[in-house]
Amino acid sequence: MTIPHTESTRQVAYQVGAFALIHHQGAYLITRPLQPIQPGAQGLPGLILNAEPGNNPVELHLRRVIREQVKLVVSDLRLAGSYVARGTQGGQADARLHLIFGTEYSAGILEPDPQQLSAAEWIPSAELLERGGSPEWLQIAIREYETSAAPPAAPAAARSRLGFMRRR
Repeated sequence: MTIPHTESTRQVAYQVGAFALIHHQGAYLITRPLQPIQPGAQGLPGLILNAEPGNNPVELHLRRVIREQVKLVVSDLRLAGSYVARGTQGGQADARLHLIFGTEYSAGILEPDPQQLSAAEWIPSAELLERGGSPEWLQIAIREYETSAAPPAAPAAARSRLGFMRRR
């Protein structure tokens, strides 16, 4: 049995947040938005998407927002974490799905946009992972990113079949 859509049938609204966990030389970029999107005063560069169903603008929009917010270019984006937040800014939705993408810094000079951020700085991974050093959602994303982004073990050097460098 299907329930017809009527004015009394309310669809649950939701929003999707996409954020970048940007790694550079053992530290992560943490921002302090003028209007926080994530729980707490500090967060990651990113945005809340209000896109038409069926479109997948996440990477395109996230890269654009990173350039706008902190003037940086990043490498490939890999999903490192997600969480659901209840209640939303402006009361426009019942819930938000926040997606956190891990990526490496590629280029640019860190320059926070004062219209969007009051601060942005590189904070060492060890400091963020300390007990109470950052919110749980951020620690989980960092651990997942560091686990999935770990470089593969270097293969053992193959011996030359030509015999170079061998003593006779």
